Amino acid sequence: MSLVGRHIGRYRILEQLGQGGMSVVYKGLDTTLDREVAVKVLHPHLSGRLESRKRLEREAKAVARLHHPNILEVFDYSAESGDEAFLVTELVRGKTLREFVNDEALQPPEIAAMVMHELSSALAHAHEAGILHRDLKPENVMVREDGVLKLMDFGIAKILDRDEKMTMTGALVGSPAHMAPEIIEGEEAGAEADVFSLGTMLYLFATGKLPFSAPNTTATLKKILDCVYDDPRQLVPTVSDDLAEIIIGCLQRQPSARFPNAGKLRDALAESLNSIGLTRPNEELQKFFLDPRGYRKELTGRITGSLLARAEKLIADKKSARAMSALNQVLAHDPSNTRATELLNQMRSRKLREARVKKLQKLALASGILFIVAMSVAQGVRVALRPRPFTPTYAFGPTDVTLTNVTWPQPPRVIFNEQPERPTIETPPPPSVKPTFVITPNVRVPKTNDQIEVAAIVRPFGYLQVDDSPRSAEALARHVLKLTPGKHRFTVTCDLCESTGRSVTVDVRSSDEIPLIAPLKPSLVSFQGWPDDARVRVGNVEKSVKESQSTPFSITTPPQGNPEMRHRVQFSITQSGAVIDEGTRFVAPGRPLVIERGAP
Repeated sequence: MSLVGRHIGRYRILEQLGQGGMSVVYKGLDTTLDREVAVKVLHPHLSGRLESRKRLEREAKAVARLHHPNILEVFDYSAESGDEAFLVTELVRGKTLREFVNDEALQPPEIAAMVMHELSSALAHAHEAGILHRDLKPENVMVREDGVLKLMDFGIAKILDRDEKMTMTGALVGSPAHMAPEIIEGEEAGAEADVFSLGTMLYLFATGKLPFSAPNTTATLKKILDCVYDDPRQLVPTVSDDLAEIIIGCLQRQPSARFPNAGKLRDALAESLNSIGLTRPNEELQKFFLDPRGYRKELTGRITGSLLARAEKLIADKKSARAMSALNQVLAHDPSNTRATELLNQMRSRKLREARVKKLQKLALASGILFIVAMSVAQGVRVALRPRPFTPTYAFGPTDVTLTNVTWPQPPRVIFNEQPERPTIETPPPPSVKPTFVITPNVRVPKTNDQIEVAAIVRPFGYLQVDDSPRSAEALARHVLKLTPGKHRFTVTCDLCESTGRSVTVDVRSSDEIPLIAPLKPSLVSFQGWPDDARVRVGNVEKSVKESQSTPFSITTPPQGNPEMRHRVQFSITQSGAVIDEGTRFVAPGRPLVIERGAP
C-alpha cells in the first residue's frame, strides 16, 4: 500500500521514487528542517520483525558515521517501535548509474577506470571504518545532476538472515551478477567481497558486457563459482594492460588473491590514470557527465598524446617492450595515427638490425676463436720440432781437448784413442721442449653488476617467483623486474595454471622481454542423460557415455598465444552411426564438468 500523502514521524511522504525487493523509496519532506529527503521504507514482512529492526538500526548508526563526498548521507532512521522501519537520507536529483550507461557508454575505458576510482575511494572510506557494502551494483550508484557520483544502500543486505537471502520473493538479495563466490557459498565475507563486486562493475563499464552472464540465475552463479570470463582486451582492444591486470586482481576466485580492500584498488587505479595525465578523476567525470560525447572525443586525443610521449621516452630509455605496448594502445584508440605507426616500424627495423648484428657477432666470435686455436696449435708444433740451441767450441791436440761455452747438468766425458784422432764426445740428449700456449678469445663481457630492467610476459597471467625470492603479491600478465646480470630461474603459478619454470640468462645483450607460458590445468569431463551405449567424441578421443562416467575425458588447451581462462569442449554424440546431439561447453581449468542432456 502506498504511503504517499501520509506522515512517518516528522516526514511527509510526497511521491514514490522506486522500489526493490527489500524496500520502497519515497521523496519526502522533513517538516522540522524544511528540506526534501529520501525515505527508504522496508517492506511490511521485514519491518514487522524486531530482529530486522535492530539490524537496521545498527546499520544506520554505522553508515551515519561515514562522511565522504561520494557516499549518500544518512540523516535519520526509525526506532524499534512504530509501524514502519525506514531510513532517511539526502535526496539526490539525477539518475542511477545503470540508467546512465544504458544511454551512454563509459568509453574509452579510462572513463570506466575514473568512475571506479571514485567509487573505490568512497568504499575505502567505509572499509577503514569497518563497514562493508555487500550489494554493489550500478543500480546502487546515483549520478547527481552536477556529475557527482553517490554510492548508496550500504549494508542493507545485512538486515536479513542467511536463509531469507535465498527465499524472499523467490530471488537473491543482492545482484547475482555482481556477487562474490564466498557470498554465494554462504561463507563469511570481508572487504575482498566488495572488491570482487567492484571488479565486475569495472569489467562491465570497460567492455559493455558482464564478466559472468547466463540465461538464468543458477547458471550465472555457477559461472561466478567457476570464475571463468573472457579477457577484457579481447572484447575491447582499447583496454590497456594496466587496466586488464587491475580487473584480474579483482576477479580472483580466492579472496586472498584479490586486492585486500577498496583502498588498494583505488591506489592501483590512480597509478594507472596518473600515467596518462588523468590526475583529477572527480573533475574529469563532472565534465564527462555534463557533455559525454564532446568529452569523449577530447579525452581520446589527450590519451593518445600522452601514450605517444610515454612511448618515445621508453624508446629513449631502451625499454622496447613497454614502448611497444604503449604504441599498440595508441593504435587501438586511433588506428590512423601515423606517428605511432612510424615508431613501431622503426622499432621493428631496429630489432631486425640488432638480430642480424648479434648473428654476425656470434659468427665472427666463433671464427676468431677457431683462428686463434689454429694459430696456437701451429705455433706449438713449430716449437716442439725446433732443436735446443747448442754451439760448443772445440780445440784439438794429441794430448788434450778443451770445450768452451757448453753448459750441461753434468760435464761431458772425453774418450781418447791411442792414436791422435778426433775425439768422440758423449753428451746427454737435449731436454724435450713442449709447447705451452693460452687462448684468450676476444669476448665482450659486461663489466658492470648494475641491475637490468626486464619484463616477464606471462600468458595468460600468474604469480611470479624469481630464484629464491618471495612470490609476487599479485597474479599479473606483465611483471616488470630489475635483475642482476646472470642466470635466473623464473617460476609461474596461478590458481588455474600448472606450475611452470624456465631458466633465463639476463645480460645487456639479451631481450628485455621474457615470454613465460603457464599451461592451464586439465579438466575432467563426463556425459550423462544419453543412452549408455551412445558414442561421445571430443577432439580425437571417442568413448561411450557410460565409459565417460568412469574414465572422464581429460581436456587441455595448448599453451600458445593468449588463451582464455577456460577450456572449450566441443563434442558430438552418435548412436547407430547417426549424430543425435552435438554442442560446445566451457569449463574452468582444473574443475570437473558433467555435461547433461538438455542442459544449456
